Amino acid sequence: MKTYDVVVIGAGPSGQSCAVRVAQQGGKVAIIERDYIGGICTNWGCTPSKSMIESAKVAQTIRESEKYGVDVDTFFVNFSKVAKRRNRVVETVREEIRDLLEHHHVDIYYGQAEPQKDRAILIREGKLDANGETMHFTGKTETIQATNIVFATGSQPLDLSSFDKNDPTIVSSNRLISINTLPKSLTIIGGGVIGLEFATIFSNLGSKVTIVEFLDRVVAGMDVDISSTITKILEKKGVKIFVGHEALSVEHGTIRLRDRKTGQEKNVKSDLVLVAIGRKPVILTESLENLGVEYTKKGITVNEYMQTNQPDIWAIGDATGKSILAHVGIQQGIICGENIMAGKNDLRKMDYSVIPAVIYSIPEVAIVGTIPTDEKGVTVVKVPFAVNLRATIEDYQDGFIKLWISEGKLLAAQAIGHTVSEIIQEFANMIALGTPIDEVAKIIHAHPSYAEIARLAFSHALGKAVDFYL
Repeated sequence: MKTYDVVVIGAGPSGQSCAVRVAQQGGKVAIIERDYIGGICTNWGCTPSKSMIESAKVAQTIRESEKYGVDVDTFFVNFSKVAKRRNRVVETVREEIRDLLEHHHVDIYYGQAEPQKDRAILIREGKLDANGETMHFTGKTETIQATNIVFATGSQPLDLSSFDKNDPTIVSSNRLISINTLPKSLTIIGGGVIGLEFATIFSNLGSKVTIVEFLDRVVAGMDVDISSTITKILEKKGVKIFVGHEALSVEHGTIRLRDRKTGQEKNVKSDLVLVAIGRKPVILTESLENLGVEYTKKGITVNEYMQTNQPDIWAIGDATGKSILAHVGIQQGIICGENIMAGKNDLRKMDYSVIPAVIYSIPEVAIVGTIPTDEKGVTVVKVPFAVNLRATIEDYQDGFIKLWISEGKLLAAQAIGHTVSEIIQEFANMIALGTPIDEVAKIIHAHPSYAEIARLAFSHALGKAVDFYL
């Protein structure tokens, strides 16, 4: 039986980063993956969805090409080629991750991991289906021994228990991201991050899209200005949005909706119905109970060092319920790997105070920091994208940057606009480092550039804007 210092269960972003960091410090490490290297992010999440968003961006640019002086008489979206490109990108990233693990001498096992009380781990060989939902076992098994076990088992889409799981028109995000035929119509139940990204993809590629949101606005966890702006932009593209509506039932593509205020009901018909109401941790309950590890339905219980209540057993990523963002999982994995190898001394704490989050819609949405509940002494600055010369040149003027500032320092930033996924990092760094806004306003930013909007916004907040007036 092979013995390892660390065995990581799950080869998504958190598991990968933990395994590599342990190996970099001289640890003998193995990683166990139920199916494809890269986990949800690479195979059914970040990578395939952003690949399809790039295709959606190209389609939108061609539709609007006349305003740039380029006439395109006809064009069509060849969805089979979009799907082939998506699959090719996923395979490339998967291979890069496998190469990285092998470069660091991480042993890779495939199958279902079943940890035992003595820290031995039974691996049942198997393979997930194409949708990443059902495991099919071959009957072959192998056992390895671990000193430390790290649970990085990820998450899975939430479903609505009242819906018929056998209805072929009802799909999860895992299944929708894997399709090879463009649906003529798509209804999305849930107006959060996942719902808006899929609405962007399929509306731009030619599907008739409807969003149904239970709450009174989409992305309700963000500033109301973000919600209203993205709603207007999507509706302008032909997306129908029903807020304050409950999806009562789905039967062969017919969704029964009820207005939560008036009680009135209506039907919406679609080829496919995406349930995008969030994700839940994948928790190996039997294994955790065998090991005496504490957990709840929200995730595996860990402290700030990524330790569970049991010595030498750790948990990271979506499985902890702390966050479902890949970049948070990566940081958790790094900290976990370093703390395992550090023993009991000099342990690093996981800090969740400054986490940028992005919706890869068109245009993008990005946020960081915490909006204060009491805005006494807080200055709120809102600068439209239209003041940015690069945005004017490229005709991406929709959107704005909104900042919350107190005592000369940035508390939070929320933005909607072209490439804000890149712009938000400057604001994240400022919050994390406590950088005064006047220092950033003095820094020369490339002109014209989208990044320059940070200087423009802070100069405006200081009453020193020389490029525009509001």
